[in-house]
Amino acid sequence: MSTEQTIVRQYGNIAEDRTAGLMGFSMASTVVLGAGAVGVFIAIMASQIWVAVGIALVAFIAATILGSKDRHGRSKPERWLARSMHAKAKKVGKTVYKSGPVSQIPDGSFRAPGLLAATELIDFQDLFGNEGVMLWHPKLRTGTVFFSTNSSGLGLLDQDRVNRLVGSWAAFQRDAGSNARVEQIAVTTQSTTDPGERLPDAIAVARQQAGSHEVPAFARQVMDDVVNNLNLDVPKLEQWVALTFSGKANDGDRAPERSAEELVADVKSLLQGFKEELEDVGAGSVSLMRAADLTDQTYVAFNPHAAAAVERARLSGDGTGLGWHEVGPSAARTIGYPGRYDHAGVTSKSWQMFRPPAGTFRENALVALLGPDASMLQKRVTVFYRPQPPEKSAQQVAQALTNAQFATNQKGRRPTSSQIIALEKARKAEREQAEGAALVRFAIGVTATVESPEQLQAVEAKIMRNAATGIQIRMRSCDYNDDAAFSFNLGLGLVPEHLATISSDVRKAL
Repeated sequence: MSTEQTIVRQYGNIAEDRTAGLMGFSMASTVVLGAGAVGVFIAIMASQIWVAVGIALVAFIAATILGSKDRHGRSKPERWLARSMHAKAKKVGKTVYKSGPVSQIPDGSFRAPGLLAATELIDFQDLFGNEGVMLWHPKLRTGTVFFSTNSSGLGLLDQDRVNRLVGSWAAFQRDAGSNARVEQIAVTTQSTTDPGERLPDAIAVARQQAGSHEVPAFARQVMDDVVNNLNLDVPKLEQWVALTFSGKANDGDRAPERSAEELVADVKSLLQGFKEELEDVGAGSVSLMRAADLTDQTYVAFNPHAAAAVERARLSGDGTGLGWHEVGPSAARTIGYPGRYDHAGVTSKSWQMFRPPAGTFRENALVALLGPDASMLQKRVTVFYRPQPPEKSAQQVAQALTNAQFATNQKGRRPTSSQIIALEKARKAEREQAEGAALVRFAIGVTATVESPEQLQAVEAKIMRNAATGIQIRMRSCDYNDDAAFSFNLGLGLVPEHLATISSDVRKAL
């Protein structure tokens, strides 16, 4: 007699980082109620009964407003702040971008708009002579290095091999968190329609190399038929990893402040180790991206209709000759609600994850979301990882456990199932961290680019459906901030927390 045991593998111990309040209220609402209680007490001591009633009423209304959230998890203050900031930007003309000689840009260039306008490219060679490029952000004092990858996927891998790859990725994150300079790891998967220039070029090169050798007419006819009939609307997947390093001083003397050149010199010695670790996690052939690669890729993101011309120029061997100051669109504008970003004759819309995955996270959980889609000119899915150093991991795990215990053990209130599960996850995280695991904060952003705004409704429905396939990822649109979300999801090293209007501590309290 034999028995079968089904093993469900779950990768990671995923929990939402929130600060618990009293009686089901958020921490912000609890603080308001506490302040109101103090005011009521003082008013009663002064025999001002009606004042005490007024204070209690105002505190209760304010706490209710702070604690109320829409179906996308946004509180009323967050929605009001987004609308007001967009209205202010629109009033002063900052929601419209124009580049070139007739623009307000001092040098008349075509720079990337918004958050990327001040960035600079720095070329370098690593210790083995490989060419690379760092994107330096002078305001944030961060430098980002890029690796292009060429993974073969999961199709030919057994479960044991997949488990080892997941373990290697966890080790990669842990090692990154131990480096005081590493701010963020972003993995971007881009799905586009192949412009159809590479296959004809490859066939032409092969025929040229064959020279006078006789090639059967049937073979030539077959290849011509393939080029003419099957080389249309073919999906193209590209993936790259961006490692963002900080040039700011942090952790006391552990990481002193560095200039862009000093940061490049520090980072060069680390890149070979990161490259080898990426190859170990199944990224396939990994190579440093050069300035021309990053420039052309970003230019096509802002100007999708130029994809075929860019590919032809690269295949010719001469390259596009574009500089980083030319990657932006000639014109762009941000629409508030329903949000969208119009640029270079096309329309883009972005979404962000606002709740952690609710299901079992398996190796194929994101396959539907990452897969190519012919209904879009471009689709980019960027996963942001923020590996935490060991000492910070221990502190945050302890805080999460305290919050979970506080939410579960409130006197006179029965804990909900979600609170009980959150407590179990917090205890598990504490055990794993004590055994050497790394704490990693992560987020997911998606950007879709289409020909016209009328296509966005169908595309959004498809994105939501794919996000819920395999694992329940809840996404919400980036209304009023689609231009910033577009820049983040390009995978160019922008750190969302550094540029957020509301700090992470305030957001957790809300």
